[in-house]
Amino acid sequence: MRLNYLFNSKTLSYTLKFVFTVFVFLSFQTNLKAQEKSFDKAINAFQDYSTAYREIAYCHLNKSTYIKGEMLGFSGYVFNKDLKKPSLLTKNLYCVITDSTNKVVKSKLIKVKDGFANNVFNVDSLFTSGNYTFKAYTNWMRNFDERNTFVETFKVIDPEVESTVKGRVVENNLDAQFLPEGGYFINEVKTNVGVIVKNTEGFGASNLEGVVLDNNKQTITTFKTNALGIGRFLFTPILNQQYTVELNYLNKKFTFIIDDIKPKGISITVNDLKGKLVVEFDTNKKTLKDIKGKPFKLVIHNGKIIKVIDVKFNSESVIKAINNDELFSGINIFTLFDENNAPILERLFFNYEGIHFIQLGKPSLTKLKDSLTIKIPLNNLKLAESKPNLSISVLTNETKSYQRHHNIISYTYLQPYVNGYIENATYYFTKIDRKKKYDLDNLLITQGWSSYNWNNIFNNKPTNSFAFEDGIAIKANRNSSNQNHFIIYPLENNEGFLVDLPNNEDSFFKSGFYPNEDETLSLGILNRKGRMVKPNLYMQFYPSAIPEFNKYERTLKPKGLSFTKYTATTPFAINLDETQQLNEVVVKTDLRQTKIDMLKGSSFNRVYLFDDKIRSMNLSLANYISTYIPGYFAIDQGGNFIIRASNSSSKLGVASSGPIVYLNDMRLSSYEFLINFDMSTVDYIAVNRHGFGEGMRAGYSGAIRIYTSNTFSSKKDGKSFREYSFPLSFSKKRKFYVPKYNTYTDDFFKEYGVIDWIPNCTIDTSNNLNFTIYNPYNNNIKLFIEGVTGDGKFLSETKTILFNKG
Repeated sequence: MRLNYLFNSKTLSYTLKFVFTVFVFLSFQTNLKAQEKSFDKAINAFQDYSTAYREIAYCHLNKSTYIKGEMLGFSGYVFNKDLKKPSLLTKNLYCVITDSTNKVVKSKLIKVKDGFANNVFNVDSLFTSGNYTFKAYTNWMRNFDERNTFVETFKVIDPEVESTVKGRVVENNLDAQFLPEGGYFINEVKTNVGVIVKNTEGFGASNLEGVVLDNNKQTITTFKTNALGIGRFLFTPILNQQYTVELNYLNKKFTFIIDDIKPKGISITVNDLKGKLVVEFDTNKKTLKDIKGKPFKLVIHNGKIIKVIDVKFNSESVIKAINNDELFSGINIFTLFDENNAPILERLFFNYEGIHFIQLGKPSLTKLKDSLTIKIPLNNLKLAESKPNLSISVLTNETKSYQRHHNIISYTYLQPYVNGYIENATYYFTKIDRKKKYDLDNLLITQGWSSYNWNNIFNNKPTNSFAFEDGIAIKANRNSSNQNHFIIYPLENNEGFLVDLPNNEDSFFKSGFYPNEDETLSLGILNRKGRMVKPNLYMQFYPSAIPEFNKYERTLKPKGLSFTKYTATTPFAINLDETQQLNEVVVKTDLRQTKIDMLKGSSFNRVYLFDDKIRSMNLSLANYISTYIPGYFAIDQGGNFIIRASNSSSKLGVASSGPIVYLNDMRLSSYEFLINFDMSTVDYIAVNRHGFGEGMRAGYSGAIRIYTSNTFSSKKDGKSFREYSFPLSFSKKRKFYVPKYNTYTDDFFKEYGVIDWIPNCTIDTSNNLNFTIYNPYNNNIKLFIEGVTGDGKFLSETKTILFNKG
């Protein structure tokens, strides 16, 4: 066996200029018009296609079902797709939430450092009951057709719309697909058939027994699906025969037909046998006459590196054995090319070897009053070498709100390489054993061709239409040739610097700006006398808006509570109630409902936007609060500023606590700064009436946040520089606040409540994961822990801690 290794070269400059046709099935008729081409050109086309740097985005969401009023916490990861290590290049990550109509509800630009970022979204008044989609992507990812972006659906429950969580009763219908390994049923060729059976909601129908019958209704074989509705059977189809597959699901019989059998073709069978992967190609006598001795090629690739094995059919069966150490870690895409260099069949195989997992030890607990400190050892981690980023969702042990289909491993190693969206892909990467490897192989049989489309590889080399972004870039266009020496003032995340613009140039370009929300670009110019004056510039910003991303919209919603109705059969047709007996619809489960409580203080921030009309009214801050903000009144007189909540038991002038006040997210220690406050600079005021998420100090008076911007200032400030607003800025890191629940002992809290979210965990010098949570009611908890190290070791584990074992 000759095994050729061909690796990518960035200097490769072939341009492939031929039309490529992907055949739906093998045809060896005389009208075959595929031209003979050197296989080297096919290899070169792949290398050209795969040379460009690729990344994968993944986000660890703290839940999959949210109650309106909670926060959605997330940790974002961007990986080098080929190395499976955090990307050190990416700085900009777009995070977007869309509703069921693909309308953008919320969006953020997040700054990424060493492949990691974290932030929150408020599930606020912009949401109502329904399914929403979370997307995370970089601008660079938009150049590629493979599924490298993160897309996941989550559910929101609005207590004003849904007072209870009810199990939805759905029709008892099945969709079954029977997919031959390699893609085709071929006359008199034994074939492994992947089975995938889904219910009405698109989830796998578990543990179904199926029977395959021939034309004479004789049983050929049987099979059984696993918990995800996937199975496999082996049989040899005969041309012009019709095969029937019978399934019985909840007392209802379903029948499916297999009749698309080709007279000619080649099948593939892949078996993992004790250190070797055996790849077997089978065909029939009629096909062998056409292909005997002709040069076929078996291509193995992982999206970056490609290997080639020569294949010749001198008999109806050809076997190639490949040592496991010759395989790629993770996905291996096997494609058979015919003598005309056309891909005729494809099979995906997953190799677990070479994937590095972090193993967690047994948690130890230290309780101090209502707080619990948890320490978990990381058994096979050298902290100094790894630089881990880990996040933890802390929920109750009985939670129903964490039904995510992917973890960090499955989304990095598996999802980008398949076309479909995989149900409960996490299953294949937790507590891995022989059965899970077998189940994953069955799944891959049902996936068909990979996300690497050979037609695109041959004809559509990726272009750099969408730039690789490094923060915000500016282009400053001057209107006067006398302006040469520019000073750009520092931002919170950027140092200031000087720019000298030659007389023969009309503009300068700088990238790498990381403005936080509401920061402006301050820019001055030194005139010939060395004095600072305001410049006269036309400014352009790149990017100036969050780019749209509408690929890969199909996802699976979280698997919720649903029941399948079926027609019951009874041994006696007796009318017990003296009424006409009909086919009875019976729900095969307990229809217990969970009441959804309104969260305490879930009226979250109400926002009061200012416009020029309001600014021109010359209202004082005290007048504005008393007139426009319900629930508060204020007085500004005699050198004192007093503000109180209208529900306060105290009157003005009597000692009582007022609301917490923030100015541009800085908490004011007193109200003195608000005396004669300049209202011309106010952009908006956000009011948290009940203090939700503000801690105990907010009491019953809540919190008021005032946000200003110099853009609106009409006063002459005498500044010698000009300020320019960034049309797009980076979202600041927000602290995750746990909502206040009415009770911590009922089913609602146990099934849907949040105990905590830790987006960036601390690891001590002894390689222990350390964090503290607030758990005053000693609820049993479940920890969903995910993360990665700088050298590509992955962690995804669930830990349960029981306090009440009764």
